[in-house]
Amino acid sequence: MFKTSAAILAAVAMAAAATVSGEMVFDRGQLALNPMDGMTTVSLGRCVSAWETGAPAVPIAVAQLVVPEDMKVVGVRLEAVETETVPGTFDVYPVQPPRALSETGPFDFVPSDPKYYGSVYPSAVVTAGHQGSMFGYNIASVFVAPVQYNGMTKSLVLHSRVRFSIELEPADLGYLRPGNRSPEARRRVEVAVASIVLNPQDIAACAP
Repeated sequence: MFKTSAAILAAVAMAAAATVSGEMVFDRGQLALNPMDGMTTVSLGRCVSAWETGAPAVPIAVAQLVVPEDMKVVGVRLEAVETETVPGTFDVYPVQPPRALSETGPFDFVPSDPKYYGSVYPSAVVTAGHQGSMFGYNIASVFVAPVQYNGMTKSLVLHSRVRFSIELEPADLGYLRPGNRSPEARRRVEVAVASIVLNPQDIAACAP
C-alpha cells in the first residue's frame, strides 16, 4: 500500500497559471520479486503493470488529483525523489499482449524488446496521463514509476517517495456544467471524488 497526499500550491487567478503538487510514498516491504520462466516478475502493492508490449513489466502507480476548473495540464515536473538500489541483478519479465479472460492458451511468448531493455525504463519517473470530468470536477492523472529498470546493468531502483507538480494553464475544456444539486447530492459527489484523488482537501476550492 502506498500513502498519498497533495496540495494546491499556487492561488488560481483569471488567466494565470497554477500548480498542483502531489506526493506518493511507497512501502519497500510491498516490493515483490518472484521467479517466472527463468525471469523475474516485479510488483508493488496496488500498482498496475507497465503496458507497452515487450517492455519490462515494472509497476506503475496512477495518481489522480482534482484541479481548478477550466485549467488544462501543460506539464508535469519531478520535484523530489528518494531512491534506493534493489540488491541483485534481474532479468525482468516483459509485458505480454493484453488478452481477454475468456481466451485460453497456449500463447506465444513476446520476448524482451531491445528498444526498452537497452536503457532505463520507464525513462521518466512522472508523466502526464488523462484529464477529464467527474461529476463536473476537473480530474488530472499522473503516471508515477516507483520502480525503474536498467536493462543494460539488469538493476532495479525503487523510488520510495516521489514528489511532483502539475503545471496548468487556463483553457476551455468543454466539460458539461452540472445542474443544481441538493446539499445531500453535493455531499455524495464530494465523497465520491475524495475517494479517488490525492488532494481531497482541495475539492471545495475546485468545485464546479
